[in-house]
Amino acid sequence: MLQYDDSAAAFVALSFVTIYIVPSWYNIIKKFKVALFSSDEEIGAISRTTAEKEKAAKLKKTSKGLKTLNSPWFLANLVITILLTVLFIWLFLSVQSNGEVNSFDPFHILDIDTGADMKEIKKAYKKMSLKFHPDKNPNNPQAEATFMMVAKAYEALTDPTAKENYEKYGNPDGKQSLAVSIGLPEFLLNVDNRNFVLLSYLIIMVGVIPMAVWSYYSNSSKFGEKDVMYDSYAWFHHNLNEHILIKSLPEVLSGSAEFRERNMTKTVEGKQEIGKILVKAKPHMQKPQ
Repeated sequence: MLQYDDSAAAFVALSFVTIYIVPSWYNIIKKFKVALFSSDEEIGAISRTTAEKEKAAKLKKTSKGLKTLNSPWFLANLVITILLTVLFIWLFLSVQSNGEVNSFDPFHILDIDTGADMKEIKKAYKKMSLKFHPDKNPNNPQAEATFMMVAKAYEALTDPTAKENYEKYGNPDGKQSLAVSIGLPEFLLNVDNRNFVLLSYLIIMVGVIPMAVWSYYSNSSKFGEKDVMYDSYAWFHHNLNEHILIKSLPEVLSGSAEFRERNMTKTVEGKQEIGKILVKAKPHMQKPQ
């Protein structure tokens, strides 16, 4: 009989958490290494002239030091990774202390010591069967499942054939081809948590998954062949022709859609600086045809 298994759920959760935190910590450590220990050559801050020294100094300022890690996405990922690492440690300790996926143990099910006598077995069975009887727990699938397991455990300890099967094969029903349990926590069967489980399922199926699909589609639909944005293709088609001069190529490339948002400064000082550069560069810019 399939049953929800907290131990198996811990194994499943541990696997999914590991899938996230291993590459995440690799990426975080890599960013810290670049910010704190990267050389000038690695970030391209090599200078030979006075003008290049000024550019190299600006590049070092923006590419090295802890302030380069002060981005919302990096900090959010760092917090999430730390929290999931704490969860990983807790799950690991839980698996280590109760690492085996549940096997049939009638003494554990009846909450008695291994090797208990028949008097204790009958007393425990009577107590638990009354507690988890379906008539006393209507509309409670967890109590019903527990009641059936209690009856099966009592049979394994009292019926000669069932007891022989349990001692020989570990199951009162005899040799089993495959022991399977569901890797989900048992609290999902609790009737008190029914509304919470249904609400979580609704949020994931109606909210999270459609939002993730929409976000992926809306982002991927902007890109064409070789991951070049369609807006960039249109820009190149409009500006590139057989008459273009080599000195105009940086201007054309800087207008690519991939760089537009990155090149747009949001500070007043940055806008003023761009305005000054534009005044100087405007006479040399390519004229519309």
